[in-house]
This record gives sequence, structure tokens and C-alpha cells, in this order.
Amino acid sequence: MKNLMILGAGNCQLNAIKRIRELGFRAVVSDNRLDSPGKRMADVSVLADTFSYEQTYKSAVTEAVDGIMTSGTDQPVLTVNKVASTLGLPQLLDVETALWVTDKSHMKRLFTKHGIPTAPYALCKADFKDEALDHIEPPYVIKPVDSQGQRGIYKVNSLEEIRSRLKDVLSYSRSDEILVESYYENDEITVTGWVERGALHVLTVTDRVTFGSDSHIGVCLAHEYPSRQLNTHRDDIMALTEKLCEVFHIESGPIYFQYLVGAKGVLVNEIACRIGGAYEDIFVPLVTDVPLLDLTILSSVEPEGDRLNGLKEVFDHYVYSEKGARVSVQLFFCKEGSVSALTERSALLELPYVVDMCYNIKVGEVIPSIENASQRAGYAILQAQDEDALQACIEKFYETMQVLDDRGNNLVMKQKRIYRD
Repeated sequence: MKNLMILGAGNCQLNAIKRIRELGFRAVVSDNRLDSPGKRMADVSVLADTFSYEQTYKSAVTEAVDGIMTSGTDQPVLTVNKVASTLGLPQLLDVETALWVTDKSHMKRLFTKHGIPTAPYALCKADFKDEALDHIEPPYVIKPVDSQGQRGIYKVNSLEEIRSRLKDVLSYSRSDEILVESYYENDEITVTGWVERGALHVLTVTDRVTFGSDSHIGVCLAHEYPSRQLNTHRDDIMALTEKLCEVFHIESGPIYFQYLVGAKGVLVNEIACRIGGAYEDIFVPLVTDVPLLDLTILSSVEPEGDRLNGLKEVFDHYVYSEKGARVSVQLFFCKEGSVSALTERSALLELPYVVDMCYNIKVGEVIPSIENASQRAGYAILQAQDEDALQACIEKFYETMQVLDDRGNNLVMKQKRIYRD
């Protein structure tokens, strides 16, 4: 039996860990925590920082792994491909491309070099001069160049605020510089796809619904499929996605590109080469019949195997389409409080429009204030045949699901209705 190492053992990796085992591989699960939920599902549990090449390489050698992968998380993509390259294991990206898609300083420079539309930006160290930002209009968005989960991202209005936040932003980074961008009033969209031998196959385009408040900028509440932005920006979205794959030399594997749509058109926010963290491994096959997770797993351990070749036949006649079911992936949060009771997952799964759902919280847990995307209380994937029915299902779901504190208050933050053009 082959050993497949997966970096990450959080809630976004649970489906992948389960599927690794179902496909007949030993799941070697690695991160730097003892209590990660994925480690309870593992055949082998490894304690190593997923950002650390050295620690991961040592563990991969010790466990004699036949492949290495990640899913639902950004930064381990670089570690995966560095370790795979050193050990001669299958890899979806070369190391240079993996660096480009995980470090925003490289990413932004490539955008500029190749004329890819993006928000005006600067890379600033602690001693930056005011004139370094003369070309950027406030307000600003500041963020780490190499972090994930919307950690260390702030919207600020002045150079003084940038300086006051800079140390905090750097605390989420391995770099000595931060990314400063001009804030662009926008709607966000995400493109998920698969690249096979250099050929791009767009799978889904979704509206990425985020908190409206500046204090939680970029933290995602839902993905709505299909995106309403396709009505007016379809050609730009598809052309940009093709160009990005060419510029970044993406030859194979999953893509997860985030765009901003506003008064100046479509700008590229950032790109990644992994399955997204909004449970695309579940909902993409639901609307496309493309087994995205199986493709990623088998490409990481048996790239020349008959099973993988059989799966790739889906692309022989694949045509992108938004026909069929409408889907909403709800990434719900809760207000601060102590959880005394919650609606049973089994009861929610019995609802006819619920494809899947899971809590990230449990009875007895104290929920803190929201700081970033890692504090999601859970997710739910809802499906209906048209937009009106889907919105009705969202409302019914939040009427049914309760997370109660000891006073009987429902802590769930209900999602607002999403209106489409």
C-alpha cells in the first residue's frame, strides 16, 4: 500500500484525508498540532510545520512516502512541491511556479511585468519612506505576502495607520516586507479549474460573498454558483484565467483564482494552485461531474496509473456550462458566547436541499470574537434548481440551524440574502 502525505489536518482537509484512504492509500497526515481533527482520521500522524520544508522533508523520508499533496490551504503548496522535487515524487507544479503562487511579492511583480490588471501596490519594509506610496491612493489594504486565511489583512486610511499595523502584519509572515494596495471597491469572484497538459478547463465561477465591515475585510461568508458577474464580464474572466495560467507556467493541477470586479473592470486579487477552502472538492463535482479531489490525489501519487487516466477522460468532451443546479456554500460564523446546544448535524442533513454540512464547533466550546477566516463555525452546501428556490433554502436553513448559549440565544450569524442581476 502506498503512503500519501497530506499537509494540513484541519477541517478543510477532512474530506481529502477520508478520500485518500477510500482510494486505497495510507494517509500520512502532517501539521504542527497534536489536536487537529484530521489526525484522528489518519493512518499515520506527523508533527511538522506545513510551512517548513526541512521538517516536512524529514518526516516524508521517515515515513517513506510515495506522494505528497495539500488541499484547501495556500502556503503548503510551496512545501509540497519543494519536498516532491527533492525526493523525486510526483509534483503538479515546478518549485518556481509554486513560489510565484504562494508569495504575493513575486505574484504582484509578475502581474505588473505581463500587464495583468491588478490594484496599484507597493512592497514596504518597516523603514519605508512616504514617497514609496505616492502612486497609491488611500484607503489602503495591507496584508502579509505569504499568509493565508485572511490573517493580518487590514483596511487603513493613512500612512500612520500602515506604520502602526506593520508589526502586526509581519507577525503573520516569514518576510520582512508587507504588501500595500490601493483599496478597490468591488465584488469578488472565484474561478476554480483544472489544467491538464497546459490546457485550461474552467469548472466553476462563483460570487465570493464577504463581510461588509472593514474590520473583517476579505473574510468569506459564502460562495454562490454561478456568478452573476458572468452576465457582463464573462470574456474578461475567461481570458484573464487563460493568460494567468500561461504567465505562471501552470501546466497541471487545480487552480483557484480570485478576482475583483468594480468600476475599473476585472482586477486580479491573487491566485492559487490548489483546491479551494470553500469545499470545492464537494460542490464542483456536484455541478460538473469532474472528480476534482480524486484527480488531485491520484496525480500526487499515481500520475501514470490507469485510474487517473480513466478520470482524465472526462476532459475529452468537457464544455464549461452554468446549466443545472444552483449552489450556495454557506461558511457560517457565530457571535461570541459559550455553546450549550446546537441542532444535530443529522437533522440538518435530512433537509432535502442540504448536500452536506458540518460544524467546526461543539457543545462546551467558547466562541471568541471574529478575527479571520479560521474562526468559521462550520459550512453547509445547499442546492436548488433556480435562484429563487435557492434563496428560500438559505433562509429555511438558518431558521432551522441553531447554536444556543446558556441563555437560549442563537449565536449563528445569519447570512443576508444575495440578490442576482
